[in-house]
This record gives sequence, structure tokens and C-alpha cells, in this order.
Amino acid sequence: MNRLFSCPLRCYREEQQNVKHLTEAQQQQWHEQGFLLLKQVLKPTEIETLLIAVDTVIETYVQQTPSLKGGKGAYTIIRAIERTDALDRLTDHPCTFGTILALMGPYLQIMGTQIYVRHPEPDALMAFHTDAGPSLQRIYPHPESLPLQFKIQFFLTALSEPDQGNFMCVPGSHKHRFPENAFTKGTYPDGAIQVLAEAGDAVIFPWALWHGVGPNRTERIRKSVTFRYGQMWCRPYDYDTLPPEVLARMSLRRRRLFGDMGENRHPTDYYKPQDQLDVICGDEWVG
Repeated sequence: MNRLFSCPLRCYREEQQNVKHLTEAQQQQWHEQGFLLLKQVLKPTEIETLLIAVDTVIETYVQQTPSLKGGKGAYTIIRAIERTDALDRLTDHPCTFGTILALMGPYLQIMGTQIYVRHPEPDALMAFHTDAGPSLQRIYPHPESLPLQFKIQFFLTALSEPDQGNFMCVPGSHKHRFPENAFTKGTYPDGAIQVLAEAGDAVIFPWALWHGVGPNRTERIRKSVTFRYGQMWCRPYDYDTLPPEVLARMSLRRRRLFGDMGENRHPTDYYKPQDQLDVICGDEWVG
């Protein structure tokens, strides 16, 4: 059995069941290849519940967005957490949150939530890129540092074969400067791979990893949900503050993960909150 990689300040208890921590092998893969594929973190019943909720969100979004022309193609629905409470459990899911804390540490927040919809398309659905635009494009991860940002993408439909709208990346590219001329859709960098995943798997990758979306040559729509995490002093990606009615349904930890510091908050709380370890790493693993 691999020895578990300890979260800073021993955030969580090793005896907690069903909590995935970061093994030494995963730590090595994270630093060398720049991504982790976590297998079967969602149960079939969870996938079914999420797909029902996501399909409802998609239907409403398409109806409210005439420019989508019937909802075909590839598109992203931002602020997804505000559209359905079915995603709340993914915030600190017992099969992923331990790994997230082991990678990023306890002083973190959720910077954005998205639903990805990828309809059948014989050509590449998204060109290779890095996340967060030019502000982070020349900042690279360091093996001794905590990451600034990363995303975890939960796959709700199977991508067990190539050309199913797969997540694509170049392993190890997070250590290298992204080309100034970038890449056009369908132009793959040397070393690019299609990640094969089952429904219920999740992939974690940092902002600097070169990634894109391959063609979907099936008759099925690829659906996934992504949570973007960052150090808690980072600016949120697709929201300023969550609506009060959304925060009201959440546990204390989940509210904190979305930047809610309480009524008597001080600006410096985003840098050195006194109760952060108790809130994030307390005995109650999920609400």
C-alpha cells in the first residue's frame, strides 16, 4: 500500500472512510505529467441524479440563449452552482476533497463552476490552450509550491474510447511556455493524448497544462461538470458573490469555499482567516 501524502497541518483524519488522499505515485504523476485521473469517484446513483439535474439546466439554458441555435455544438454553462443544488455535493465530495486538499492545501476557494456540453462533431471541439488567459500564461507550477489554480472535471458520460469528445492534454506541458501563436482547432501539439475516462471518473489539472477537446464522432452528447479551485486570495472566475438563497442551502464549509467569510468579515480574512482550518478540515466531512 502506498504511503499517504499528508495534507498541510494534518487537515484530515486517515481513518475517515471513503476519502481519497494523495499517494506518492499520484504526487509524482502530478508533478511530472501535470494531471491526475481519479477513477469512479461518483457512484451510478450519483451520476443518474446529476444527469437529470444537468439536463434540466441545459434545457433551460438553451431556451434562454437564442444564439445557441438549438443548443448544438460545444458550449459552457457558467455559474452552474446557482442553477441547481444537485451540484452542491461535488463541492467537497468525500471521494475527491481529500485529494484536492492534499494538492492545494486548506486555504482555498472555489473560483467557478461550469457545465460542459459537447455535441457530436467530427472535428476538434476546442483548440489547445491554457487557462486564465495571459495573466497566468507565463507562471508555471513549481514542484515545491502549492498550485495557484486547478480544475476538477467530473465526467457524467463515458469517454472510454478516442474521439468521443475526450479531454485532451499534453502530459508534462505545464512546465513549458505556451506558444505565442497558440494552436488552431484540430492542430495537436506533439505528445497530445486523448484521456480515456468512464462516467464517474474525474480529472484534475492545473491552469498551465496545455489542453483542449477532441472530436466527438459518436451520436452521443458529452456532458461533464467542472469546479475550478484556487488559493483563497485569488479572484473568482465566474462570480463575485453567490446569491443569498444559494449560500443559505449550504453548509458552513461550502459557504466558505465560495468565499463567504460571514457577516463580520475583514478584507484580510481572505489571506489569514483564523478559523479556516476548523471550517475546512473539521470533523464534519460533508454537509
